[in-house]
Amino acid sequence: MPCQLCAGHFFKVTGGFRMIKLKSKKTRMGIMLFLVPALVIYLVFQIIPIIGSIYFSLVDWNGIAGSAPKFVGLKNYIDAFHNADFILSLKNMARMVIISVICHTPIALLMAVAINTKCKGYRIFKALFFVPTVFPLTAVGLMWYFIFMPTGSFNSLLEVIGLSDLVMPWLVDPATAMNTIVFVNVWAGVGYYMVIILAGLTTIPDDVYEAAAIDGATSIQKFFKITVPMLKPILAMCILMDIIGSVKVFDLVFAMTGGGPNGLTNLPTTLMYNEAFKYNHYGVGSAIGIIIMVICIVGTVGSNLITNRKKAE
Repeated sequence: MPCQLCAGHFFKVTGGFRMIKLKSKKTRMGIMLFLVPALVIYLVFQIIPIIGSIYFSLVDWNGIAGSAPKFVGLKNYIDAFHNADFILSLKNMARMVIISVICHTPIALLMAVAINTKCKGYRIFKALFFVPTVFPLTAVGLMWYFIFMPTGSFNSLLEVIGLSDLVMPWLVDPATAMNTIVFVNVWAGVGYYMVIILAGLTTIPDDVYEAAAIDGATSIQKFFKITVPMLKPILAMCILMDIIGSVKVFDLVFAMTGGGPNGLTNLPTTLMYNEAFKYNHYGVGSAIGIIIMVICIVGTVGSNLITNRKKAE
């Protein structure tokens, strides 16, 4: 049934909750005035920096005040894709995205379902699982750096329990460095997605589960036939956020390895930082930044198209 908002007949609702028409021009102007500060902030901190990055990606500039930027067109983009370090960073980013998507949402879903049963001590478990999300990724990275460093607590634990053969420099060995960072990224983010899914679980009516139980459905059947289908929009949103978040990871890698050893754990974000602020290649750094932005946009649009197609089916 359509909802009627009775604030002086300023609003007219048609088609349920989907569309609200403002009858008063004065009301529309008032709402626009409230939006102006947000639009100004978005313009200053989003649009203008993007335009500036596009400009600097097309010029050769060393970042020194007084030196004139030299227009080079698409040369910075070409140089980036011919850079072996950038190709490696894209591979690392792909690994980060794939493993994060595979692990984050399924683990978060299982944890949310377990906590939603309200077993004894569920509030404590909920808080413990969410704690890693509270800390900045820089702090998380530094904490795990001290754990996985060659003389860190993890290697000490392995020696104490008699697994000295497994002791290794986890963040220095090329075979384990990137996988260790991916593990920490999964550990740090799973609690965040658990809370989102847990909120979605509260919207599923208990009557649906009770009706399924009367029909003889098992817990596993209720999970796959009721819980997962009714959480599809939320799960899709979690996957989309996970993809974008994994593409933008910077502080975790910067705190744990700085992109080392020898650039083997670089992501496009850390390589962008190094090119711009370490080597003073502002053009190449800006080009990498624009490439990251395009990847995020393509990922967002692609995920939305897939989600909308599934809804239509």
